[in-house]
Amino acid sequence: MSLLNPNKSNQQMVLGSSPMQPSLFQQVGMAGAAAVITVTFIHPIDVIKTRIQISSEYGALGMGGTTKKIVSSEGLTALWKGVNAAWLRESSYTSLRLGLYEPCKIAFGCTTPETTTFLKKFAAGSAAGALGSLAGNPFDVLKTKMMATEGAVPSITSTAKDLLKNQGMGGFYRGIDSNIMRA
Repeated sequence: MSLLNPNKSNQQMVLGSSPMQPSLFQQVGMAGAAAVITVTFIHPIDVIKTRIQISSEYGALGMGGTTKKIVSSEGLTALWKGVNAAWLRESSYTSLRLGLYEPCKIAFGCTTPETTTFLKKFAAGSAAGALGSLAGNPFDVLKTKMMATEGAVPSITSTAKDLLKNQGMGGFYRGIDSNIMRA
């Protein structure tokens, strides 16, 4: 039996049977699909921002100068360096962060307006965000390394192998504490 709807089983909630209420899988899938589409269009701005943040040379050029330098020296496709890692990050992090919010609210006891408090909703959002961060952080690290690479477009596989070789599994979780706090 579902906590939200006593006439609906947990299996119905996960697999979906109501045209009005998307299932857990549908919620996670829709969140991920929307995030992947969005990141495809905003990724060039993220590449430019990352280059400006890590290099005083790019920082001095500003956004327009950085864009011009990247495109002239590395080609237009360089603005999408790491987009495949960004897709994986959004597919995991955003899908879980948004898709697990409702189930987390139920787990924290937000089942009626009387039992739903700001603190419980905040805790549910924090839990969903933390779970998303745990899943997405490895791809976030790969994305950042790939965006920061000048020259040829690195493959996600070679970037992951290099990270594992030089930093071990812990390298995939660098910055996880900051990522969870941000979520």
